[in-house]
Amino acid sequence: MSQWKDAYELLNEMIRKNIKPDVCTYSILIDAFGKEGRITEAQAIFAVMIKCNDKPDVVAFNVLMDGYCLTNNVSESREVFNRIVRSGLAPNIISYNILIDGFCKSKMVDEAMDVFKEMRRKKLVPDIVTYTCLIDGLGKSGRISYVQDLIYEMHDSSQLPDVITYSVLLDALCKRQHLDEATKLFKQIVDRGIQPNVYTYTILIDGLCKGGRLNKAKEIFQHLLLKGYPLNVQSYTSMISGLCKEGLLDEAMALLDRMEENGCLPDLITLENILRGLLEKNENDKAKKFLLEMADRGLLKK
Repeated sequence: MSQWKDAYELLNEMIRKNIKPDVCTYSILIDAFGKEGRITEAQAIFAVMIKCNDKPDVVAFNVLMDGYCLTNNVSESREVFNRIVRSGLAPNIISYNILIDGFCKSKMVDEAMDVFKEMRRKKLVPDIVTYTCLIDGLGKSGRISYVQDLIYEMHDSSQLPDVITYSVLLDALCKRQHLDEATKLFKQIVDRGIQPNVYTYTILIDGLCKGGRLNKAKEIFQHLLLKGYPLNVQSYTSMISGLCKEGLLDEAMALLDRMEENGCLPDLITLENILRGLLEKNENDKAKKFLLEMADRGLLKK
């Protein structure tokens, strides 16, 4: 909190001493406040810039747009976008990407597609961020056929999907329980020489566990353990959750131990999965013992 007060005071001191902040300085402050969710302060800085007769550039408008989207206020972000046009400036690819991402995250996929079409009419070339945002939004809304069209379009325009794009698509397929397609896509990712990251593996393991394909998930997970792949808490939690779901509590507890041996501490979600698994098997005494042990170790609040 005090850092933001210091930033305000520094800005006011600059103005008092007739040290004129430039648009770049204002933009940095607007961006910082926006990324912290302090949109009121971001608006205030923007207003000070206008009051001081500093004309915002596209970057200044963009960071304010992004701030609104980060607080789930995509309608205000759209209004800022419109202000860019009214001020005589031309929105750039970043402006459009912010708006597309904002609409997708607000589950307003039709509006995101309208912005995508508008961008093309303005002869702006979509980049990998544009496509990834749309693929995420379309995938989560179940429009998988549209996603496939975008993937083909990316290849045609030499905007080759990267591991992030493919991971977003993989996540959509897993969440819709299209596991055969997800497994096929994962193989394509590897065959194309793209190295899956821990996020990619976790998506697939989690999807397989939730889709009742525990053995396949275990096969992938064991392969990663044997290779010494640096798995994170989400990876372990997904596997532990899958084991608990099938009532394999001994395996889940053993994996919890292995997880800690490998230097990865469980989080609350990991522990809740094991606790729930024990209770569902009426292992109440074991659940109580486990709860007290975790609390004694400082992993849970007593």
